[in-house]
Amino acid sequence: MRREGPIILAGMAGLVSIISCFFGAPGFKVVKDELDQWFLIATNFMVLVGLINLTMIHWKRVSQKRAGWGYSVALLVAAYFFIVHGLVRGSVGDVQYKWMYNTFFAPMSGTMFSLLAFYIASAAYRAFRIRTAEATLLLVSAVLVMIGRVPIGSAIWDKFPSIASWIMDYPNNAGIRGIQLGATVGGMATALRILTGIERGHLGSDV
Repeated sequence: MRREGPIILAGMAGLVSIISCFFGAPGFKVVKDELDQWFLIATNFMVLVGLINLTMIHWKRVSQKRAGWGYSVALLVAAYFFIVHGLVRGSVGDVQYKWMYNTFFAPMSGTMFSLLAFYIASAAYRAFRIRTAEATLLLVSAVLVMIGRVPIGSAIWDKFPSIASWIMDYPNNAGIRGIQLGATVGGMATALRILTGIERGHLGSDV
Protein backbone atom coordinates (compact mmCIF):
# COMPACT_ATOMS: atom_id res chain seq x y z
CA MET A 1 0.00 0.00 0.00
CA ARG A 2 3.01 2.22 0.43
CA ARG A 3 3.39 2.26 -3.35
CA GLU A 4 -0.24 2.11 -4.42
CA GLY A 5 -1.55 4.70 -1.93
CA PRO A 6 0.17 7.82 -3.37
CA ILE A 7 -0.56 6.64 -6.93
CA ILE A 8 -4.27 6.18 -6.18
CA LEU A 9 -4.50 9.57 -4.44
CA ALA A 10 -2.70 11.34 -7.30
CA GLY A 11 -4.91 9.62 -9.87
CA MET A 12 -8.12 10.53 -8.03
CA ALA A 13 -7.07 14.17 -7.54
CA GLY A 14 -6.05 14.46 -11.19
CA LEU A 15 -9.27 12.86 -12.38
CA VAL A 16 -11.35 15.26 -10.29
CA SER A 17 -9.47 18.27 -11.73
CA ILE A 18 -9.83 16.98 -15.30
CA ILE A 19 -13.58 16.37 -14.96
CA SER A 20 -14.10 19.76 -13.29
CA CYS A 21 -12.09 21.72 -15.89
CA PHE A 22 -13.24 19.99 -19.07
CA PHE A 23 -16.82 19.02 -18.20
CA GLY A 24 -17.79 21.67 -15.63
CA ALA A 25 -19.51 19.24 -13.24
CA PRO A 26 -20.73 21.30 -10.23
CA GLY A 27 -20.04 18.61 -7.63
CA PHE A 28 -16.53 18.04 -8.91
CA LYS A 29 -15.85 21.79 -8.92
CA VAL A 30 -16.45 21.97 -5.18
CA VAL A 31 -14.02 19.11 -4.61
CA LYS A 32 -11.49 20.71 -6.98
CA ASP A 33 -11.66 24.03 -5.10
CA GLU A 34 -11.00 22.18 -1.85
CA LEU A 35 -8.07 20.33 -3.41
CA ASP A 36 -6.68 23.66 -4.61
CA GLN A 37 -6.67 24.88 -1.01
CA TRP A 38 -4.85 21.71 0.06
CA PHE A 39 -2.33 22.34 -2.70
CA LEU A 40 -1.62 25.84 -1.35
CA ILE A 41 -1.09 24.42 2.14
CA ALA A 42 1.24 21.71 0.80
CA THR A 43 3.14 24.36 -1.18
CA ASN A 44 3.74 26.38 1.99
CA PHE A 45 5.09 23.28 3.71
CA MET A 46 7.40 22.67 0.74
CA VAL A 47 8.73 26.22 1.11
CA LEU A 48 9.36 25.51 4.80
CA VAL A 49 11.18 22.27 3.97
CA GLY A 50 13.25 24.15 1.38
CA LEU A 51 14.16 26.80 3.95
CA ILE A 52 15.24 24.14 6.45
CA ASN A 53 17.32 22.38 3.82
CA LEU A 54 18.92 25.67 2.73
CA THR A 55 19.72 26.51 6.35
CA MET A 56 21.32 23.11 6.99
CA ILE A 57 23.50 23.30 3.87
CA HIS A 58 24.78 26.82 4.48
CA TRP A 59 25.13 26.40 8.25
CA LYS A 60 27.32 23.36 7.64
CA ARG A 61 29.43 25.43 5.25
CA VAL A 62 29.76 28.21 7.84
CA SER A 63 30.58 25.86 10.70
CA GLN A 64 33.30 24.16 8.65
CA LYS A 65 34.49 27.51 7.23
CA ARG A 66 34.60 26.27 3.69
CA ALA A 67 35.52 28.50 0.76
CA GLY A 68 32.93 31.26 0.39
CA TRP A 69 31.40 30.73 3.84
CA GLY A 70 30.97 34.49 4.23
CA TYR A 71 28.41 34.47 1.44
CA SER A 72 26.51 31.77 3.31
CA VAL A 73 26.44 33.98 6.40
CA ALA A 74 25.08 36.90 4.35
CA LEU A 75 22.43 34.65 2.80
CA LEU A 76 21.21 33.26 6.13
CA VAL A 77 21.17 36.65 7.86
CA ALA A 78 19.28 38.30 5.00
CA ALA A 79 16.80 35.42 4.62
CA TYR A 80 15.86 35.20 8.29
CA PHE A 81 15.86 38.96 8.76
CA PHE A 82 13.31 39.39 5.97
CA ILE A 83 11.26 36.46 7.27
CA VAL A 84 11.13 37.78 10.85
CA HIS A 85 10.44 41.31 9.69
CA GLY A 86 7.66 40.13 7.40
CA LEU A 87 6.06 38.01 10.15
CA VAL A 88 6.24 40.79 12.75
CA ARG A 89 5.33 43.84 10.69
CA GLY A 90 4.00 42.38 7.47
CA SER A 91 5.17 43.01 3.93
CA VAL A 92 2.13 44.67 2.34
CA GLY A 93 2.12 48.42 2.79
CA ASP A 94 5.08 48.46 5.19
CA VAL A 95 7.38 51.35 4.34
CA GLN A 96 10.53 49.81 5.83
CA TYR A 97 10.00 46.46 4.07
CA LYS A 98 9.44 48.27 0.77
CA TRP A 99 12.58 50.38 1.34
CA MET A 100 14.70 47.30 2.02
CA TYR A 101 13.27 45.54 -1.01
CA ASN A 102 13.93 48.49 -3.33
CA THR A 103 17.35 49.23 -1.81
CA PHE A 104 18.83 45.73 -1.62
CA PHE A 105 16.84 43.12 -3.49
CA ALA A 106 15.91 45.09 -6.62
CA PRO A 107 19.46 46.33 -7.40
CA MET A 108 20.94 42.87 -6.86
CA SER A 109 18.31 41.31 -9.12
CA GLY A 110 19.07 43.92 -11.76
CA THR A 111 22.77 43.11 -11.44
CA MET A 112 22.12 39.41 -11.99
CA PHE A 113 20.00 40.10 -15.06
CA SER A 114 22.63 42.48 -16.43
CA LEU A 115 25.27 39.75 -16.05
CA LEU A 116 23.04 37.41 -18.01
CA ALA A 117 23.41 39.72 -21.00
CA PHE A 118 27.09 38.77 -21.28
CA TYR A 119 26.29 35.05 -21.11
CA ILE A 120 23.63 35.54 -23.79
CA ALA A 121 26.11 37.40 -25.97
CA SER A 122 28.64 34.59 -25.53
CA ALA A 123 26.03 31.96 -26.40
CA ALA A 124 24.93 33.99 -29.40
CA TYR A 125 28.51 34.19 -30.63
CA ARG A 126 28.86 30.42 -30.44
CA ALA A 127 25.47 29.83 -32.06
CA PHE A 128 26.05 32.27 -34.91
CA ARG A 129 29.30 30.73 -36.07
CA ILE A 130 28.53 29.72 -39.65
CA ARG A 131 29.10 25.99 -39.92
CA THR A 132 25.80 24.68 -41.28
CA ALA A 133 22.92 25.96 -43.38
CA GLU A 134 20.76 26.28 -40.26
CA ALA A 135 23.41 28.40 -38.52
CA THR A 136 23.65 30.61 -41.60
CA LEU A 137 19.88 31.10 -41.65
CA LEU A 138 19.92 31.90 -37.93
CA LEU A 139 22.72 34.42 -38.38
CA VAL A 140 21.06 36.19 -41.30
CA SER A 141 17.70 36.36 -39.49
CA ALA A 142 19.30 37.68 -36.31
CA VAL A 143 21.23 40.36 -38.19
CA LEU A 144 18.12 41.50 -40.05
CA VAL A 145 16.09 41.67 -36.85
CA MET A 146 18.78 43.59 -34.96
CA ILE A 147 19.26 46.06 -37.80
CA GLY A 148 15.51 46.51 -38.17
CA ARG A 149 15.03 47.19 -34.45
CA VAL A 150 17.53 50.05 -34.18
CA PRO A 151 17.15 53.58 -35.64
CA ILE A 152 20.21 53.25 -37.84
CA GLY A 153 18.50 50.38 -39.69
CA SER A 154 15.67 52.53 -41.01
CA ALA A 155 18.20 55.23 -41.88
CA ILE A 156 20.13 52.75 -44.04
CA TRP A 157 17.03 51.31 -45.71
CA ASP A 158 13.40 51.96 -44.83
CA LYS A 159 12.47 48.31 -45.51
CA PHE A 160 14.59 46.90 -42.65
CA PRO A 161 11.91 47.53 -39.92
CA SER A 162 9.27 45.81 -42.06
CA ILE A 163 11.54 42.81 -42.65
CA ALA A 164 12.32 42.55 -38.94
CA SER A 165 8.62 42.72 -38.06
CA TRP A 166 7.81 40.01 -40.63
CA ILE A 167 10.50 37.70 -39.23
CA MET A 168 9.21 38.20 -35.67
CA ASP A 169 5.53 37.84 -36.61
CA TYR A 170 5.70 34.79 -38.87
CA PRO A 171 8.78 32.51 -38.67
CA ASN A 172 9.52 33.40 -35.05
CA ASN A 173 5.92 32.99 -33.87
CA ALA A 174 5.58 29.76 -35.82
CA GLY A 175 8.65 28.31 -34.11
CA ILE A 176 7.56 29.48 -30.66
CA ARG A 177 4.08 28.02 -31.09
CA GLY A 178 5.54 24.74 -32.30
CA ILE A 179 7.74 24.55 -29.21
CA GLN A 180 4.81 25.44 -26.95
CA LEU A 181 2.57 22.82 -28.54
CA GLY A 182 5.31 20.20 -28.21
CA ALA A 183 5.91 21.11 -24.57
CA THR A 184 2.16 20.98 -23.89
CA VAL A 185 1.79 17.54 -25.45
CA GLY A 186 4.84 16.35 -23.52
CA GLY A 187 3.40 17.74 -20.28
CA MET A 188 0.08 16.02 -20.93
CA ALA A 189 1.85 12.73 -21.62
CA THR A 190 3.89 13.05 -18.42
CA ALA A 191 0.76 13.92 -16.42
CA LEU A 192 -1.05 10.87 -17.78
CA ARG A 193 1.93 8.67 -16.93
CA ILE A 194 1.88 10.00 -13.36
CA LEU A 195 -1.90 9.65 -12.98
CA THR A 196 -1.89 6.09 -14.28
CA GLY A 197 1.07 5.09 -12.12
CA ILE A 198 3.50 4.41 -14.98
CA GLU A 199 5.85 7.21 -13.94
CA ARG A 200 6.91 6.78 -10.31
CA GLY A 201 10.11 8.82 -10.11
CA HIS A 202 8.39 11.52 -8.03
CA LEU A 203 7.68 8.98 -5.30
CA GLY A 204 11.36 8.33 -4.55
CA SER A 205 14.07 5.96 -5.64
CA ASP A 206 12.87 3.12 -3.41
CA VAL A 207 9.40 2.92 -5.03
